[in-house]
Amino acid sequence: MRDMRQHKDAVARWLSGVLPAAILVLVGLFSVMTLRDYGRESDAARQTLLEKGSVLIRALESGSRVGMGMRMHHAQQQTLLEEMAGQPGVLWFAITDERGNIITHSDPGRVGKSLYSANEMRQLNPGDEERWRPIAIQQNGEEPTPALEIYRQFQPMQASKEHGMRSMPRCEEAASAPQTIFIAFDASDLVATQAREWRNTVIVLSALAGVLLATMLSYFLYRRYLRSRQLLQDEMKRKEKLVALGHLAAGVAHEIRNPLSSIKGLAKYFAERSPKGGESYELAQVMAKEADRLNRVVSELLELVRPTHLTLQAVDLNDIITHSLQLVSQDARSRAIQLKFTANVSLPAVQADPDRLTQVLLNLYLNAIQAIGHQGVITVEVGECTGDRVKIVVSDSGKGIAAEDLDAIFTPYFTTKADGTGLGLAVVQNIVEQHGGTIQATSIPGKGAVFTLYLPIKAREQDRQG
Repeated sequence: MRDMRQHKDAVARWLSGVLPAAILVLVGLFSVMTLRDYGRESDAARQTLLEKGSVLIRALESGSRVGMGMRMHHAQQQTLLEEMAGQPGVLWFAITDERGNIITHSDPGRVGKSLYSANEMRQLNPGDEERWRPIAIQQNGEEPTPALEIYRQFQPMQASKEHGMRSMPRCEEAASAPQTIFIAFDASDLVATQAREWRNTVIVLSALAGVLLATMLSYFLYRRYLRSRQLLQDEMKRKEKLVALGHLAAGVAHEIRNPLSSIKGLAKYFAERSPKGGESYELAQVMAKEADRLNRVVSELLELVRPTHLTLQAVDLNDIITHSLQLVSQDARSRAIQLKFTANVSLPAVQADPDRLTQVLLNLYLNAIQAIGHQGVITVEVGECTGDRVKIVVSDSGKGIAAEDLDAIFTPYFTTKADGTGLGLAVVQNIVEQHGGTIQATSIPGKGAVFTLYLPIKAREQDRQG
């Protein structure tokens, strides 16, 4: 069962890495395709108008050639222009000279007027190939109509010369002056197509961005879930160890303490009957000392694993810290270690068990004193933090904790001290968690360690197994 669960976890972790990458690639491909296809529909519509304009210009040139062959008068050319302007989507036709004066126009009333100035005509620079530009046409005070203007040089005589047609000299002279033909098409549909393409492109890209954002958010949430799950599993393993230790301690403690009392009594008996300074006296002292140490180990083990019943009350952390520092002040003074603490008068009262918190602080102070040895500083700070919590920071200038040991210092029986039991910090963590708080440790080897306790202002005794 465990192997199957581990296999599923491995597959889930693999998929959590592969799927976001695959979705990222697909979103990138769809984005590139969307941007590449943007404008194709409007380009096709514009190309249709350009082809239609080219056909109409050639048709008008052909009609003019035939009319010239038949000595068509100017009025007849005007009539032809007006009839061709009736094509669907055509707003107007116009033929101008090189200075922009209108020679013929689909609106007879504009003949003889100026369509564009000479300077504008030079900027347009009409040639043999059709050119186009978007314009807006104002008609009768209405909203400007978007239009696509197509223009090029008007060449009614070119085909006649190619086919060797005989034309009257005056007709050739009249047509030899440079002329430009303009056609304006209604581009409302083209503008609507461009707006629709832009809207659709924005919608698609927004949807892709939403998919990408959802994927990344899901990925980070899943990674966060994995971290939380791992922390929960680690906590469950720790609880299981404590339960196992509890059963062990409950069965062994009573069996050990009674013989210990007898051993210690015999050690005192032999010490009282041996001359001081002699070998027998020293051995008896060692026996009594080791009996005390073994009794302390058993007591700490029971403290760690037995159910803790907190006596919660409103306490001032400033008073508890001050009292706990006084308890170790003599030991610190003998080692030339300074104790620094500044009370925080604005700190609210905290629901806690004062005796248990004092025990926590004493364990931290004693560890700091042992880490410093001689001549150093222990600093205690207290303040509020987010989430209706307070924090107590205990830092020292000792030798610090190795990076590889930081994750294990709260594990029962882990110790780097020759005479340590490895239960002190485990007891500290247990008491803090019973208050509903947490404890963290950071350290730079050679520059000391920092222990930070986070306690809720309104503590609730945590349920525990045991």
